[in-house]
Amino acid sequence: MINLRPLPSVIYFNQLFTAIVKLKRFNPHSTIISLFRQLELYGIKPNMHSVGILANCYCHLGRVDFGFSLLAKRLKLGYSLDSVIFNTLINGYVHCDKLPQAASLLNKIIKLNYGIKPDVVTYNSLVRGLYNSGSGDEAQRVLTEMLESNIAPNVKTYSMLVDMFCKDGCVDQAQSLIKHMTERGVPPNIITYSALLDGYCLRGQMEDAENLLHLMAENGCEPNLHDLPEIIGFMQQTTNVLYGIKPNMHSVGILANCYCHLGRVDFGFSLLAKRLKLGFPLDRVIFNTLINGLQPDVKTYNIMVKGFCKKGLMSEVAQVLRIMEEDGCPPNDRTYNTIIRGFILGNDLSNALYYRDIMVGKGFKADAATFSLFVGLLSSENLSDSKKDLLQKFIS
Repeated sequence: MINLRPLPSVIYFNQLFTAIVKLKRFNPHSTIISLFRQLELYGIKPNMHSVGILANCYCHLGRVDFGFSLLAKRLKLGYSLDSVIFNTLINGYVHCDKLPQAASLLNKIIKLNYGIKPDVVTYNSLVRGLYNSGSGDEAQRVLTEMLESNIAPNVKTYSMLVDMFCKDGCVDQAQSLIKHMTERGVPPNIITYSALLDGYCLRGQMEDAENLLHLMAENGCEPNLHDLPEIIGFMQQTTNVLYGIKPNMHSVGILANCYCHLGRVDFGFSLLAKRLKLGFPLDRVIFNTLINGLQPDVKTYNIMVKGFCKKGLMSEVAQVLRIMEEDGCPPNDRTYNTIIRGFILGNDLSNALYYRDIMVGKGFKADAATFSLFVGLLSSENLSDSKKDLLQKFIS
């Protein structure tokens, strides 16, 4: 760019350097300071935005004092001071873990009455510093000060405070804060919900955690894929026998939900057996969790029916049929044939014939596997005459 004639405006260089600053993993701050010096040698004068970028770079390098020296440069260039440059300096103190200096600078700005008013960005910097240092009471005080100064906290402010309370085990306070922010017209986002979800897990409030996952889905805030492995790891750890904590139906539900979000519906299905082993019945919630992970059609449901029939879980089969009808995915001939075979293998001929009548009423017929199973039973010597009469009705 410096080889172009005429030389580009400083505005273009500001845009370039702003983009480079965002590449934080490359630690570009020293490089940008050096590049600005080169621009001045080429006769390209900085403007107020250039000064702001420089101040930000110095603050990230821990040299807030050099950032302050740019206030004079800004005034010399004919630009007045504003909240942006002071926010940068306050943020610099916070970045360097110098909270007293940050608070002192804020007080000076207010008392000296430069005509500069702190805004939500100013207070968010302070809240973040208090958040990082674990000073929950002070952070709450800053929130109160914001409200008294008619500065509306944004979702970032509230999310930091919710996360702080949850990490301190104060989930009730976090819930109250979420209620407060919602009442003020600030809807929670994925960061807010994730913080509360962590808080529930830390407190072992699995039912609340499961309900929150469903609320997040309803509000379009699906759990972050980066957070899910941590939730799964925590859940598995807290339900480990070594900790003496037995999983309940809600903890199994949360695990199933997380696995489905990670695309591992197969692991989710494996938890059905765990849930039954723990003595908890299967319900619509667990089915919906797995179904949402699969985006099912009748083939998907048939796989579930076949799995339950294989395990002899015929009461669960009836629930699946009910869900299929409610979801507008009616059973087909394969569904009914699988169920009939399941009842026959379970020696429940009356229910087998009941579903046979339903199947025929819907215009379906027995397939070869079902028919041959009935014929084989008819030739069995272990079958009573009354049951053979029932089977005869099926064949006729």
